Amino acid sequence: MLFNLSIENVALIKKADVNFGTGFNVLTGETGAGKSIIIDAIGQLMGNRSQTSFIKSGCNESFIEGIFTIKDNSPETVKLLETLDVTADEEGCLIVSRRLFLDGKNICKAGGKTVPVSKLREIGQCLINVHGQHDNQALLNSASHVSFLDASVRDSEKDTEFDKVYAALGEAEKERSALDIDETERLRRIDVLNYEINEINEAALCPGEEEELKATRSMVKNKETIQENCSLALDMLYENSEGVCAYNFLSQAQRAVEACAQSGAGMDDVSEKMAEFLYGLEDIVGTIHEKLEQAGTGEFSLDEIEERLDLIYRLKRKYGNSEEEILEYGQRAEAELETIQTSETRKTEMEETIKKLLAKANELAKTNRGKRQKAAKIIETKINAELSELNMEGAKFSVHFEPCALCKNGMDKVEFLLSANQGEPPKPLAKIVSGGELSRIMLALKNVLVAGDAAGTLIFDEIDSGISGRAAGKVGIKLREISEKKQVLCVTHLPQIASLSEHHFKISKLQENNRTNTTIQLLNQQEKISEIALMIGGDNVTETTVAQAAEMIRKGKQGEEK
Repeated sequence: MLFNLSIENVALIKKADVNFGTGFNVLTGETGAGKSIIIDAIGQLMGNRSQTSFIKSGCNESFIEGIFTIKDNSPETVKLLETLDVTADEEGCLIVSRRLFLDGKNICKAGGKTVPVSKLREIGQCLINVHGQHDNQALLNSASHVSFLDASVRDSEKDTEFDKVYAALGEAEKERSALDIDETERLRRIDVLNYEINEINEAALCPGEEEELKATRSMVKNKETIQENCSLALDMLYENSEGVCAYNFLSQAQRAVEACAQSGAGMDDVSEKMAEFLYGLEDIVGTIHEKLEQAGTGEFSLDEIEERLDLIYRLKRKYGNSEEEILEYGQRAEAELETIQTSETRKTEMEETIKKLLAKANELAKTNRGKRQKAAKIIETKINAELSELNMEGAKFSVHFEPCALCKNGMDKVEFLLSANQGEPPKPLAKIVSGGELSRIMLALKNVLVAGDAAGTLIFDEIDSGISGRAAGKVGIKLREISEKKQVLCVTHLPQIASLSEHHFKISKLQENNRTNTTIQLLNQQEKISEIALMIGGDNVTETTVAQAAEMIRKGKQGEEK
């Protein structure tokens, strides 16, 4: 469950620190007070798309942190988190945070590790399930009904086998399609690949060859200058017919210093350094000798070098920007040629693979159909019972199946139907339900499916849309029932729902130093009575509305005790 939520510099919230409780938590406040900000902040922790407008005006960054206790979560949730390499601390707590900067960059962390937003989204789905107005709209789209049904069916790895087989079938069909080319195009491509492979192989390129050739070309072009200057350098340093050269002078100087050192003049270090200098000079002379010889005995003529460089230039224009890229292109061409030449054999193999996968997918789809139909009967019974408790006694919910071609959902087209009143034929939800009815159907679904939900926290954002009076009280009771299994956070405008809460938070807007700030306050018993009285009577709070509020809370507690 979400134990603690810390928010800094988010929209109208400068700083807030909220400790939510187990069971039923409600958030109330006037329209525009900032209730949606709290839900949006939690959404950020779940990896929802961020916007820099989310940052409080005048600030450079926003920060949101949630502390989740997962020690009491289902083993499935713990296992899912472990697969994401996320574990709780010794006390069973998991800290998730997100920092958003004005330039759009994010820093997301979970369990002390920095994670990408995509992984934060996966973690969030394990911890929280948010139900808002868009979920109601999903009920109106029959294409989404099969996913609601499957949520009650899939409870093991075996149930995902169809997904794996169907994905493999798609990949096999994609590869088979890639092999299916026109015979004329196939022969033309073979000729092109053979030509390219032969051209690259005949060139016998070596990585780095171009640079070496350019260096050799420069040496050949400047042969006389190199020979003249190398000879001059050798004369001055080492080889001189008159014996007047740097090496001789330095040798004499080194021997003199060595004699001083042997005489106790304290010049041992100087003598050693001069000896090292002479050794270094010998290495330099050897290198100059080598370059002089190379300049006199070149392996290639200038014409041969230019011809080789021209060949490399032409190959680079066609196959890559370097010898390495040209050779890699040749390897890819050889692999493609082998694939094309063996395409008929591979095509036959893929057709056999597709046949087997298709048969397996059909078999699994039929098995899943049986599971779905069995689950549908159970869900129909449970949801109809739920709807009766939610003040829709005459309504009858049913699940309609229709066979369809194999697709990612199997071979079933599933649609939820409702007979809103006794004696009326069932019709698609989009054609008959009101906003209030839709909210209650979704709540009934949530209550039926909640046991299989991995998330430990359920958030209902204005579930009371289109509901009032006696139905509102029934919705509140149903939310409290759900809170016995999961932590529930509910944003509501209705006193019938708020009065049943175990923890009541009030969201308010305050004016401070010409700035508007949103605050979050956990209400005590008396404050809760006052807030519900305000919800009942608006600005006209009287002794009667206060008494009504107290009575609603008292009856709610009596219901808990029963």
